[in-house]
Amino acid sequence: MPKVSDSVEVVASPDAIFEFIADEPGRASTFIPGLNRISHIKPPKAGVDQTWEFEFNWFGLVVSGNSRCTKYDKPSVYQFQTLTGNPSTWTYRIQPSGAGARVTLEVDFELPEGQIARFATAGALEQMNRNRAREIVANLKALIEP
Repeated sequence: MPKVSDSVEVVASPDAIFEFIADEPGRASTFIPGLNRISHIKPPKAGVDQTWEFEFNWFGLVVSGNSRCTKYDKPSVYQFQTLTGNPSTWTYRIQPSGAGARVTLEVDFELPEGQIARFATAGALEQMNRNRAREIVANLKALIEP
């Protein structure tokens, strides 16, 4: 299973960063490019086993499915898995650093074998996903910092 990751320093408390990322899954569409919607969030209170439905435009391929929170260790680790659609595991790690915290996003994902040809090669698709991870952490920084 391929993995991409990227990190950014954010001038905010680990608690504030964690809450921004984890406490309202629907907010993810503001910082994850291509995430069209999050809906049917159950239960409303964030935590392990919270579930939701998503629709994601993955470089022109619309993928819909269900996700479930698998780790909620405030303020350091938030993780969820996309269970249907294109299976993946998203892990946000927040570590105190300087005047704020270092936010690291790691995404383990399955390559959609039937769709690789539209991206030229698996390597090209992996590079596109690395670029997307970089965009996500940059967007988090821009949205969270005062």
